[in-house]
Amino acid sequence: LTVGFGAVTIGSAFMKNFGEFIVIRIMLGCAEGGVLPGIAFLLSKFYRRHELVFRISFFLALGPSLSGAFGGLLAGGLVGGTSIGSVVGWRKIFLVEGIITTGVGFISWFIIPTSPETAKFLNPQQRELAARRLASEHIGEQGGKSTGKAVRQGFANIQTWLCCLGYGLINIPVQGTSLFLPTVIRTLGTYSTVEVQLRSVPPYVVATAWSIFIAYMCYKTRRHGVWIAFSLIFSVIGYIGFVASTNPKFLYAMCFLTYTGAVPCGPIFIAWATANVSPSTSRAITTALVPGIGTYGSIVATWAYLPKFAPRYMPGNALNVGATTLAAVIALLIMVYCKRENSLRDAGKRDHRLEGLNSEEIAALGNRHPEFRYLL
Repeated sequence: LTVGFGAVTIGSAFMKNFGEFIVIRIMLGCAEGGVLPGIAFLLSKFYRRHELVFRISFFLALGPSLSGAFGGLLAGGLVGGTSIGSVVGWRKIFLVEGIITTGVGFISWFIIPTSPETAKFLNPQQRELAARRLASEHIGEQGGKSTGKAVRQGFANIQTWLCCLGYGLINIPVQGTSLFLPTVIRTLGTYSTVEVQLRSVPPYVVATAWSIFIAYMCYKTRRHGVWIAFSLIFSVIGYIGFVASTNPKFLYAMCFLTYTGAVPCGPIFIAWATANVSPSTSRAITTALVPGIGTYGSIVATWAYLPKFAPRYMPGNALNVGATTLAAVIALLIMVYCKRENSLRDAGKRDHRLEGLNSEEIAALGNRHPEFRYLL
């Protein structure tokens, strides 16, 4: 998928008309769509559930922030540099980034294992220990034969759908800030395209540092809903500032808050949903559903930040006050639900699920097993 994404990106440098643009974008979506869920699922095969949330959050929070920061720097250098053969201007960005992505994809094929059992950098004893660490926590996952039931269980999980909703709501401010930030920077002075790109880097850098902090706190406290809600407070304040003020310097400062507050939360929703679903087949469904369904946020942001709403983009900014607030509420609701469900299981009020089941059926219960405990 990564190699395919890189190859299509290279092809983007040679588009000549609208028809080719549509074909390239469709191919790009097909290649890109499975990368994020695939990486999240791959990480779930290496780490225990509370460790998984930190790793996925760390990776996915760093991804967009660093790509935004270094992408802006790279784009600034490429746009202002000399041509690469017949490739000039913005086309150089697609060509160079496509080559880099394709190279990373090829290298990953040889160095990234698919499970601890196939990890060449571990000795046999370490592989066995890694497998036992995971098995000790994966209650209700020893069966592996009820694939159809596991698929249905993945689709029927209420937490998964709440995380889909939350992830989509987070997508709106993340995409919204990306669209609004260049407009704000242009109001600060007369800047070239390259200078605008360079001035867009600081908010991404700050967001990266904040994302690492929030992911670490989730890992250390084993609490996720409360940290999502806490981080989103900054986004709410930032978007209220967008709505209330027209001062360019103030708006630029608010961009730090809106983006920094929102960026850590999407990855946590994905990781949280993945960690609270079992067995492996259900987790695979969840890792695809949350970012897949959650892309509705990008669609909403595109229509909320139309050029006709420039320069203040009031519809989009007002919408994001509500979106970030609702996402925080959803995170807290999931946390309350998980805490209540764990209490019911502690009290033995889910033990009836074991009645009349044979050992194989009990082993296939996954997260419905009375001994399974949800992460908050």
